Amino acid sequence: MGLLRRTRSRESQAIVSQRLKRAPATIAKLRRFPGMKLSRMQDIAGCRAIVGSPVAVRELWSAHHRSKMKHKLIREVDYIQWPKSSGYRGIHLVYRYRSDRNETYNGLQVEIQLRSKLQHAWATAVETAGAIKDQALKSSEGNAGWLRFFALAGSWLAIKERSPVVPETPSDPVTLRDSLVRLATDLNVVGTLDDYRTFISYAPERLPSHCHYFLLERRPDERSMTVSGFRKSRLAGAAKLYEEREEEIRGIDGAEVVLVAMDSGANLRAAYPNYLFDTDLFIKELDLATRRQVHLPGHPLHRR
Repeated sequence: MGLLRRTRSRESQAIVSQRLKRAPATIAKLRRFPGMKLSRMQDIAGCRAIVGSPVAVRELWSAHHRSKMKHKLIREVDYIQWPKSSGYRGIHLVYRYRSDRNETYNGLQVEIQLRSKLQHAWATAVETAGAIKDQALKSSEGNAGWLRFFALAGSWLAIKERSPVVPETPSDPVTLRDSLVRLATDLNVVGTLDDYRTFISYAPERLPSHCHYFLLERRPDERSMTVSGFRKSRLAGAAKLYEEREEEIRGIDGAEVVLVAMDSGANLRAAYPNYLFDTDLFIKELDLATRRQVHLPGHPLHRR
């Protein structure tokens, strides 16, 4: 609620969302990183704000620094100034939870992610491609060509936002664009992403009114997507259905079910386009890269 208040006071159309992570997802992460301890996992609980630009991201970051919240900021990472080698960009703030009224969660860590629309579009495309190809691309695992493509795409969007590019990618816009377009063609990136986008549709106006929790179930094998809405008082029922659906899709390639919290069903597509295979913004930016002359002066070089 604090993130929502600070974000909307600066940008009324900004998106704030919360994903409710279940035990299997947490256990899977512990297995992927054997040295990690549950007490140090920073994203068991988390929320995200998506704003219009990197400038807005930094303004929101500053607002958190100025706030008088009781939660203690214990870690912050600027992936915009120093992008991940995968191409991921954004700002992560990790707090240690503190409440005087409810001490149940005191001491646990909570992660806040701040992203611009283009940074979110990149992350969406990575998760969507990973689901389609059944590869953990967002964890930098899978086909080397796709991983390289998203590193280049991250740099292209970074240059557009006048931000440092991804390590080990060209800093020259022309060279970068040529490499990006060549690999996108070889991998048929647009065709792959666009093919799945066309079968996903849902009508938020048909969801029950005053919904706060939404269960999204994606089945690429059947080219189907279902969305169920629940009011705040129905969290227990939503969680039970979540568990049942998770068991039903176990072992099905690319299938996924997720329970999220939102202030409106109308914002689901903007907040979680990866679950709806909606990569329109990313495809648009890729199309612009292929069709126009490169004229992006004044971009910072990447730091080594």
